[in-house]
Amino acid sequence: MTDREVIKSLNNAWMALAKQYKAYPDEGVRCGMNLLAKVIGKVRSEVEESHRQKQITMDEWIAILQKGI
Repeated sequence: MTDREVIKSLNNAWMALAKQYKAYPDEGVRCGMNLLAKVIGKVRSEVEESHRQKQITMDEWIAILQKGI
């Protein structure tokens, strides 16, 4: 799973919680949504920073290592 796919998956989870919260408002779900939003923001900023610095991803390392075998 790529870094962008992880962000998309987290966003999908947040959207699912938002639908659940809309149907059944609950303080626990709202807190979960807020926590997940903070996680998404942190992951997104880390991914964007790594792309700005041209850091190699785990998937890229695996591909490089597999070519050597």
